[in-house]
Amino acid sequence: MSREIFIFNNRNNPAEGYYQITEAELQLYKKSCDEKPFIINLGYALMEVTEADYKDFYRVRRREKYIQEEAIRVGEFSYNAFDTDEYNGASFIADDSEAVEDSVMRRIMIEKIPEAVATLTEDEKKLICKIYFEHISDTKLAQEYGVNQSTITRRKTKILKKLNNYFENTL
Repeated sequence: MSREIFIFNNRNNPAEGYYQITEAELQLYKKSCDEKPFIINLGYALMEVTEADYKDFYRVRRREKYIQEEAIRVGEFSYNAFDTDEYNGASFIADDSEAVEDSVMRRIMIEKIPEAVATLTEDEKKLICKIYFEHISDTKLAQEYGVNQSTITRRKTKILKKLNNYFENTL
């Protein structure tokens, strides 16, 4: 299958456009030119271009080849390789971002924490502070209060249910 070949109508003025020639005519054209014609291979056709365009074309081509080689070297791949008629390859990427609704609810709850804590007794507030802000274990708290660890766990559970009920009723 022969490719189409296009050369300038006027080498001194490339803006005048192109005309199509055969492979044999191209060989004669190359021999008849005083300066080397710059011809790029577009795959489906050969096309004469200016020296600057020729250099730009092959500079970009070398850059693309380098990027492909680097991608292979570091094991990079394209999610588009997973594309099918039914699926978009990018849809296989896990989205770990928080849903907008969840983010808004979390912010509202954070703003309401002082109100929720105000519903607790002083003893409940102290216990929650020791558990969550001072990071004291249930075992150490049980020793401090002189009770079983299970008692501390039950108190903590009761306080958390109380706070949970506050949020469920106010939001």
